[in-house]
Parts: sequence; structure tokens; C-alpha cells
Amino acid sequence: MHIDLIEDMDTFSRLRENWDEVYDSDPYATLFLSWTWLLSWLEKLSTPWIVLAAKRSGSDAHYVAFFPLRIDTRIDGEGRLSNDLRMAGSHAADYCGLISIPDFESDAITAFAQQIKRLNWTDFVLGNFSGSDARFTKLVSCFSQSKFTISQMDRVNKTDQVDNALCPYVELPDDWDTYLETLSANTRQKLRRLLRVVDANSDYRITHATADTVATDLDTLLRFWEIKWRPRKGKLTDSLVRAHRAMLSRSFDRGLLFLPTLWAGDRPLAALAILVDERKKSFLFYITGRDEEFAGPQPGLILHGHSIRYAISCGMKRYDFLRGNERYKYSFGVNERRLHCYVVATRSGRNLGGRLDVRAIADALKEATDLHQEGKIDQAARAYRQILETDPRNEGALHRYGQLLARRGDHVAAKRMFKLLTRMRTDTYKPWLLLGQSCEAMGQFLEAANAYREVIRLQPAVPDIFSKLVNVLFKAGRIEDARQALMTSYGVGSTGAEGGASFSIH
Repeated sequence: MHIDLIEDMDTFSRLRENWDEVYDSDPYATLFLSWTWLLSWLEKLSTPWIVLAAKRSGSDAHYVAFFPLRIDTRIDGEGRLSNDLRMAGSHAADYCGLISIPDFESDAITAFAQQIKRLNWTDFVLGNFSGSDARFTKLVSCFSQSKFTISQMDRVNKTDQVDNALCPYVELPDDWDTYLETLSANTRQKLRRLLRVVDANSDYRITHATADTVATDLDTLLRFWEIKWRPRKGKLTDSLVRAHRAMLSRSFDRGLLFLPTLWAGDRPLAALAILVDERKKSFLFYITGRDEEFAGPQPGLILHGHSIRYAISCGMKRYDFLRGNERYKYSFGVNERRLHCYVVATRSGRNLGGRLDVRAIADALKEATDLHQEGKIDQAARAYRQILETDPRNEGALHRYGQLLARRGDHVAAKRMFKLLTRMRTDTYKPWLLLGQSCEAMGQFLEAANAYREVIRLQPAVPDIFSKLVNVLFKAGRIEDARQALMTSYGVGSTGAEGGASFSIH
């Protein structure tokens, strides 16, 4: 098997026909691994991503398997940076993993694992990995226990004991009455009675979001959701609401969202966000919100019953409650499956290859800069060094690490940083200014003068730059040159444009 790395949206966009072919053939594929859902997710993802694409070696044929991944960056209390390799849909997708044409699955997984071991990471996080036990076992067996540890993640919520690795779902029959016969007599009677009330055009009604109403309907859903979950999730709530809104809005735009809202007159009572997979004929219940002060008929039961009935009428074959074994889900006659949630970690606790993933350097630089700004100088210095070990010509790291070194008084090392920057940023004055300051601090006055001269050439309006030049020239004993520089600063030199002096320094 040959593996290509897809790393840009243009290439990913051209994969649709091939991707759909693999997706349709994979019995374990779910919406979160569809080309359509991933397209809207990857184009907004803030961290680097890659798609491993497998094809038969020596063949120009289409790809036979895909494995979408993302690269996160983390930093410990000592300033040591590392990378985590995660499923691409992490933090939004309830189901993650890979897709493959069944006949090529085993070979593709082996090839994927070999490629993954050539990447730079400390933890390979297999969160919410969906697929057969055989698929998961094949993947993790490729990671030798002599070099890696494999540990299971605890997905049980400590507050309510909900197991978020268990996923209830309903296999839908061809008609509503047949489905009702699979339920307990009590639930069957409740659903029939409650839905008759709604169908009778009483005070209760259910609307489906349209292009004109979806923004308002999402506001309703997320307002209810926020009220319920803010006491538990605290400050994280705001970012979760933003993330849910963004993902669900994009899903609606691509025809992937069914959003029913239950009303009592003009009062919204509850709403469901359900993702729609036409290719796999599935409804996937993603999130709900309801008016916790409403004391009437059960809004959740009504909306799920309505949505299951609607799904059957649309020819859907599965109603998936996604992650979490909350008790209420089991009244709908569900089966369940378990996700694989494990972490493969390097035994060394460091990135494979001893370096950061170059794709995540921008994220690493942000982490280092945050430490620097917080005054955690030793940690920031360690992080900058790691970045430069991977990317020796990273301008941001050279600039900030150089400043850190200069502030520490290590002007010899700072000078090396700034000198390299002057060769890389030929059109900006700042590296020359920093170089001049470090040279001046070391008593290298002629080199400082040359650097300040370049600042003047590039940006003569820099405050006090002529004073700096005059000062180092005096210190170097270049009195006449200092006098000319002083005259030029007052516009009395004979130099011409931009106020540049006519002398040279050797």
C-alpha cells in the first residue's frame, strides 16, 4: 500500500467522488467521516490536519481508504512542547476513525500505522474511534509495546455515571406502526397519545427549521442548552455554544441538519439538532435543549417520537442517539454499541523523531509566546529552542528568543539570532535595530553603527535612531562620522534622499 498525505483544502475538495465511493462501501462509516461533513469541519479547523490516503502500490487507481487526523500542540509546566495526533473530528464528532473498502482494510490499516509512526507525536489519541473490534485491534497491534503504551480512556461521567463510550441506536423498520410494536406498551401508548395531541393542531405544534428560521431556531436550542449546562460546565460553556452554533450552521448550509422545535402557542418548549446522513440513511441526534420551567407533557419524548416517525417516512434506516447511555434513550427500543477510546503513547514521553511536527510550529510559537508574556522566561526559552530545533529559520522564534536572550544579557547568542534575521527580513528595520542594540551592549560599536545605519536606510523615522548612531560613533572614536550623522539628523547634511548620511563605516 502507498500512502499519500493530503494537507490542503483544494486537494481534499477534489477527492469527493473517490471519498464517496469508499464511504458507501464501508459498513462502519458514519456521517462524521463523510466528505461533506469533513469539508465544512476541516476548512474551519484552527489546528493543522492531514488525511492519510491509501492506494495500492504501483497503481494509478483510486484511493481505497482514508484516515483523517489533526495535530494538537501542548506544553508542560517546564516549557517542553509536544504534539498529540488526534482524530480529525475531535471535539465535534461523536464518531471518529477511518474508512476503507472492506477488501483492502487490513493492508490499508497496516500502511496507515507505518506512516503514523513516521510522524512526530507523543500521544496518538484514539478518541471515539468507531468501527469493528477487528479494525481497532488491527490498528493498535501495529504499535509495539516495547516502544509504546496503550491505555484506555475513562468515558464515564462522574456526576451522573453516564458512559459516553456507549451509543444507543434504533434500527428503523419501514413503517411507524411496526416500530411502535417494538416498544413497551407504556411507551407506545404515550407516544401515540402525545403525537395525536400535536397532530390535532391544538396549542402544541412542531416546526422544522428553514433557511429563514434556522438562525432563530438555533438561538432557541442553544439558549435552552446553555441554561441547563452552564452550572456544570462553567466558563467552558461559552466556547461550546460557539462551537455548536458554528458546526450546526455549516451543517444546515450543506443540507445535513434537521432541527424540529416544539411550541406551545408562541412559546418554544424544546428543540433537537439531528444530523442527516442520506448516504447511510441515518438520523443522528446531536444535541437538545428544552425549557426547564415547562411542567406540561414531556417535550423530549414528543420530539424524539416525532423525529423517529419523520425519519421512517423519509426512508431512513437508523436513528442514532450517539454517545451516552442516558436512561431515557432506552425507552425507544434501542440497541447499543461501544466506541474504542484509547491513547497510544511513546514510552519516552517525547515526540517520535525527537522533534516537533513542523505543521504545528505556529501553534507551538503561540504557546511559547504566551509563556514569554506571562514572564515565565525559562520555560519560554526552552520552548523557543525546541521550535528552532525543528525550524531553524522560523522568524517569529528567532525574533522573540533573541529578545529574551538580550533581556537576559546573553547578547552573544542574541546577536546570532538577530544577524540571521537581517538576512531573512531584508525589507524591515527591526532586526537591524535589535542587532545594533546587542552589538552596542557588547561594546562592538562599529558593528552597532553599521546596524543603525541600516535602520536609517529602511526607516529613518524610528525614534532616537540618529542619537543611537551618533552615540556609538563617539564611543568608537569616529568623531567626524558622528558629527556628520548629527548634522544629517537635523537635515543639514549633503546626503540627499531620506536623510541618509554620505559616510560609510568599515
